[in-house]
Amino acid sequence: MKKIFNITLILLLIYSCKQAEDSSNISAVPNYQAGSCAIGKWSSTPLNIKMSTDFNADFSPADSVGGLNPLEQMAKVWNDAVGSGTKLINVPFPSTDNKTGTSLGGFRDGELGIYKSYGWFDNVSSGALAITQFYGTMASNSSLGTYINLNHADIIFNYRDYSFTTIAGGTWGSYDLSTILLHEMGHFLGLCHESTNNSIMAPYYSGYQRSLKDFDTRKIRGLYLSNQNISSAIGNRNVNALSLPPGTPVKGTVELMANGKCRHFINGKLVFEH
Repeated sequence: MKKIFNITLILLLIYSCKQAEDSSNISAVPNYQAGSCAIGKWSSTPLNIKMSTDFNADFSPADSVGGLNPLEQMAKVWNDAVGSGTKLINVPFPSTDNKTGTSLGGFRDGELGIYKSYGWFDNVSSGALAITQFYGTMASNSSLGTYINLNHADIIFNYRDYSFTTIAGGTWGSYDLSTILLHEMGHFLGLCHESTNNSIMAPYYSGYQRSLKDFDTRKIRGLYLSNQNISSAIGNRNVNALSLPPGTPVKGTVELMANGKCRHFINGKLVFEH
């Protein structure tokens, strides 16, 4: 009997670690059924995203394709996916100074940006290669169901703990900068991690990538052309990770972890880990 009790206790502890819940501040409930969700959507595109000038040192003239640097090329990949005369992100990127703040709130300055952090943040895991932080308000319509109407976002790379490269095939000990940005831009545009389909939004670093998968194309086209959330397991259905009243302010971060685990935080609370 004691042995059964101990096993039960261990299982309960493991379960409680994975189901990080706190109803004191937010009633966000992860939806594990579909394996796919939509963080949200921008009501107006194209987005004017600025790139830190600190990235300029990472590129050479030979890296340019069609007048676009390696990071701008990743934005073009998402633009090309929607096609039909719709542009999601303006390229080339305008430049902006890199930010040195130690608080994520300081990045909410009216500019959408891509930055390097050399000091990282106390409230973000040091195991994160990069994060996308976003702000918005809960909204609802018959096609998307409940979703986040996005109004600000930033992508921030962890240059304190990791090194990055744009060299094809990479360099030892470095992560491919363009691959990670291609993934993070999916979050920036409103996509969650994708666990059940072949996708650039897989919840782990997958090595050198320069294109989207078929599912990514269907997902982003559904979101911005058809105003639908194309779920992975059950066809077209309103599937979101959150259930909050319309008008509720939301801020969140999505961490791409070096150890293969990725985490979603909403209003400071861990709501999804996989």
